[in-house]
Amino acid sequence: MIVAAPRTAVADPLVHPATGWDGRAALLGTALGVAVLAQGAFYAGPFTVVAGLVAGAGLLALLHRAHRVPRPLSLGATCWAGFALWALLRAQLDGTVAAAVPTVAVALLLAVALRVAAGLGGEGRRLLQTVAIALVVVVAASGWVGTALHLSPLSMPSAGLWRAAATITYANAAGAALVTGLLLALVAAPAHRPLLRRAVVAALLLGLAVAMSRGAVLALAVGLAVLLATAAGRRSVRGLLPVLPAVALPCAALLPALPEGSPSRPLLALAGLAAGAAVLLAAGRRRRAAGGATVAALLLGLADLVSGSSTGGDPGVAVDAIAETRLSGASADRVDLARETLAHFASAPLTGVGPGSLDLTYVDHAGRLVHAWFTHLEYLQIAAETGLVGLALVLAGAGALVGDALTTRTDRRPPPGAAGAFATRTRRRLPLGATGALEAGAPATRPGHPLAPGAADALVAGAPAPRTDSRLPPADAGAPASGAPATRNGHRPRGGAGALGSGGPATRTGRRLPLGAAGALAVLGAFATQSALDFLWHVPALPLLVCLAVATLLPAPIRTDTHTTKELLG
Repeated sequence: MIVAAPRTAVADPLVHPATGWDGRAALLGTALGVAVLAQGAFYAGPFTVVAGLVAGAGLLALLHRAHRVPRPLSLGATCWAGFALWALLRAQLDGTVAAAVPTVAVALLLAVALRVAAGLGGEGRRLLQTVAIALVVVVAASGWVGTALHLSPLSMPSAGLWRAAATITYANAAGAALVTGLLLALVAAPAHRPLLRRAVVAALLLGLAVAMSRGAVLALAVGLAVLLATAAGRRSVRGLLPVLPAVALPCAALLPALPEGSPSRPLLALAGLAAGAAVLLAAGRRRRAAGGATVAALLLGLADLVSGSSTGGDPGVAVDAIAETRLSGASADRVDLARETLAHFASAPLTGVGPGSLDLTYVDHAGRLVHAWFTHLEYLQIAAETGLVGLALVLAGAGALVGDALTTRTDRRPPPGAAGAFATRTRRRLPLGATGALEAGAPATRPGHPLAPGAADALVAGAPAPRTDSRLPPADAGAPASGAPATRNGHRPRGGAGALGSGGPATRTGRRLPLGAAGALAVLGAFATQSALDFLWHVPALPLLVCLAVATLLPAPIRTDTHTTKELLG
């Protein structure tokens, strides 16, 4: 007899059967590591390595075709590939193909990475998420070390303050990476290990604080607002209150060393770090370890006092500088850049001036001659270089990702006869035991979740099985299969439960956004916000990180393959 079985029942040729090691995820993770640790892959050498690794992952996925890519994600990748083609054609018109190569290469890199990451299975996705979070923790740690020790280029003076630039060597880009990693950690970090989860979140918040990026702070606020707008997102931040004092203490210890020209205070910085660790350990009921961290903090603070370093910088100077430069939204230089870029866009609004051909040479508000390459407003720069056509393709690709996240809110009815595929949009897998039950016509069950009466008949007939968690009274559980409308306390449920068995329209039963989809929307919203304030798309590590995070957070539909009973049992 022919039955439908989940795709997971079939061996994946790219995944090691014993360890779950996925070659595609390993290549993508390595590419992300090179990009993050080598100045964001901004320069040609590191970017070539990253592009080669992503191309290798794409070749593996193309040869084996282990998983089908969800249609919205495939559409997004197609839009970005179309943008690369448009940029190449636009440059060909002016004979400036060489100048367009970086833009074309980054767009193709993202298109391939998105398709490969979207086709990963569960183990591959978890591996990629773990690598991404670990890399962003390294970014936070390197930024803190550079700021505490005044090590350039891990930290560089800007507006009178030492700001963490981390391994990306650009403070605003480091802030964007930290925001993406923080939102990913809130969703993907293991909830059953609260101490580890708090430590990761605290490390990323500390790195974000020493980067002092106004755009990153605003992006984090937008991302958290999106996440907290969902029930699953609100649950994901429970138990993280001790993180706030754990971050405040190391930040306060860094204040005397932040003003440009002040000496570094490594002992005091370590004391603050130990005090923050003590708070986290105490919250995790590790009392002995918390006591040891407290003693270490006191000893380090005493050593800093004895060494005479306390005669250095004044914390008040740092507070005044932060209030003057970091808590203000005014930036005359950015206004000048936007005005000049807008003039170039007005000269060719449809097709742009050509990718890589934007010449920002102008006289600024202070009468100085300025030459710049980046507008710090990515949407305007893309529109100026590739016109409204290019901007529309880029936004269409991002819109496809948003649309895929939002469609997880709705259960959709499968086509008639598609037994086992009825839960595609809700990402519910058909239990393996259900296949045998379908043959015998008996209700299929899984541990703790019995299939409602009449479900097997409905599946054989091609109708969706009634959900056992739909909160219908037991007497009404079989009503959808028989075509009678199911009721609850005399009231008809929304959409009509009877439509399931009678061939009516699909009902909106999944009204809550899943945590993964909420996290994907939060990451996209945060990155989109900061892209209007800083140049981020030209640092390949950042869009690659966002692309991989979103692709692994969005649930993939379950494929089903046709097999005989003998193949499934043998």
